[in-house]
Amino acid sequence: MSESLRLSVAARLAKPYRLFVTPTGGEFEAWCRERPGTAVELVVSALALHELVAEPGLPLTDLDAVQAYAQQQFAHYFGATAQRFAIAPWRLGDAAGASALHGLDLTALRAQAQAARVRLAAVRPAWATWLASLPAATRAASGSVVWHEGAEGALTAVVIRLDRGLVTGLQSRRVQSLADLGGLDEGGPLAVGTPASDLAPQPGPVAPRPDFLPRSARSSLAWPLAATGALVLATAAWSAVDSHRALDVAQAARDRVATLRPSPAPRPAVRSARAEPAENRSAVEARALLAMPWEPLLTRVETAGAEAKTIAWLGLDASAGRGELRLEGLTPDKLLALQLAEQLGTTPGWRQVVLSRFSAAETGLVGQRFEIQARVATGGGS
Repeated sequence: MSESLRLSVAARLAKPYRLFVTPTGGEFEAWCRERPGTAVELVVSALALHELVAEPGLPLTDLDAVQAYAQQQFAHYFGATAQRFAIAPWRLGDAAGASALHGLDLTALRAQAQAARVRLAAVRPAWATWLASLPAATRAASGSVVWHEGAEGALTAVVIRLDRGLVTGLQSRRVQSLADLGGLDEGGPLAVGTPASDLAPQPGPVAPRPDFLPRSARSSLAWPLAATGALVLATAAWSAVDSHRALDVAQAARDRVATLRPSPAPRPAVRSARAEPAENRSAVEARALLAMPWEPLLTRVETAGAEAKTIAWLGLDASAGRGELRLEGLTPDKLLALQLAEQLGTTPGWRQVVLSRFSAAETGLVGQRFEIQARVATGGGS
């Protein structure tokens, strides 16, 4: 395996790190130089962003509509330069908004990542990553939370207004100190965050998750699942070839014995009857694996995991002959795993979907490890 291919595979399978980047982009450049073959989620400084929250009641039905509206608004305020902004829309309930990336060149970042075989898992505003890391009670409250960067005398603060968990306001301000922020609730903000805060996501109410990377119909889980499916097919095919070889060896041995001790009546039918079951089992398994509806099956697993937000898949194992499927993953909450199993159980063609195992994750992994077993259709849609 070439070094380039090895790094690409390692990056595809690696768990993403979070890296805070400023408008210079030097942090990511150093990362690519020193740690090729890894995965990273970029947390973008407020200094490189413009923010927008849409007026309530606008007919913004999906993220494409929010992005089109945001591009118009940014063009109105910033002119022709807004055409170069990368836009990350978000929508949560009746609230919607977008962030504009003006201080970093997204195309250049992606080119750096590709050259270093570093997988860009996401490029998100720092305030959004921090908001998702707050305790559930804080995110579900009403009031203000403040993300700030810089030192006393030159602070950049992002004031986020929450109304029972919904983001209703987002304002970036330059102040001398946090005490200069007006319009906050009596008693001060509910929470204050900085680039030094722990940015690991916490279970709780869903928070906006804007991402500057282009949206795609396939999630990052598609490659691991496709590779797993290909590995299963390759294993079955190799097993079938191995069975044929064993059969040929057995036949050759029998022919040699028959030459030394001639049989009064050759019985090829008996030989065939004894040799065929092993061959048939491997062939049947291989055909069943090839007939499995992999695309809808993998798409359903991807969709369910994406809807669960904090689910991280670890592996997939299929037995086409028995129509069995086993999924392994990580979740911060057992309830999410139970809900995922229940959701998959409502899928046509999926039967006996159960959460068969739930335990603490191994060292180096975050969350609880779970296993879901199900019976699925081996032909037609799933």
